[in-house]
Amino acid sequence: MSEQSLAQLLKSHQQRQSERKRENEQLRKEAVTTVNELTDSLNDHLNEGVSEVFVRQKELEQASRKLSTQTTKYTKQTKQWLTLVDEFNTALKELGDVKNWATVMENDMRTIMSTLEFVHQGNSSSNINNNSQQQQQQQQQ
Repeated sequence: MSEQSLAQLLKSHQQRQSERKRENEQLRKEAVTTVNELTDSLNDHLNEGVSEVFVRQKELEQASRKLSTQTTKYTKQTKQWLTLVDEFNTALKELGDVKNWATVMENDMRTIMSTLEFVHQGNSSSNINNNSQQQQQQQQQ
């Protein structure tokens, strides 16, 4: 083999290597672009899920605050109702006490009235007896 053929072989070999390098570089660029697109797509998909979770979390927090406010409101209302019921029960007990007092007073007044009537009847019959005794004494004289 001659020097020229060796030079041509070397030149040919270098050209093929250069073409392969360009092809490899092109394939590497395409692979990087494809990987970037895939990564972006995966990130977008994951971000949508994360974004949805954050939106749901905010909704749950708002609902929780609203529920807490309503619970506080209903607790206050319940305490007011319990106070009113206790006051009503107290008023009923007082009415029962007044009724009992009135009944006792009525019975006492009836007893006093019966006693007064009895005393009055005794005085009347005593007056009648005294009058009839006086009349008898006057007739005897």
